[in-house]
Amino acid sequence: SGRRKGWLSNLHLGALDPATGGFVMLGKTFKGMTDKMLAWQTQRLLELETSREGHVVHVRPALVAEVAFNEIQASPTYPGGFALRFARVKRYREDKSAKDADTIESVRALYEGQRHRKAAGPA
Repeated sequence: SGRRKGWLSNLHLGALDPATGGFVMLGKTFKGMTDKMLAWQTQRLLELETSREGHVVHVRPALVAEVAFNEIQASPTYPGGFALRFARVKRYREDKSAKDADTIESVRALYEGQRHRKAAGPA
């Protein structure tokens, strides 16, 4: 039931791990998407489907989403070691491929910069 019924809406967010060539998970979100985005996303994800487990649809990593978030926090829950707090999808980057996604190193650099700004206090 609800607005998202029948659509693939809950995205698992990841960063590229150059060491393995795979992706490491940094969180999930379904926030920020319009009905038009949800419809496009569902169609596109179904085209990329590789398998299913119940309500979970596994896809080939081919889409790059531009994601806004409030902050990055250390997280033992996710394999990347970080979680994006209050992540929301701004748009899909059709001009980019999966190999152009942010790396786990770039996420780590953002996290370290954020820590230094917090430690320095208000400007």
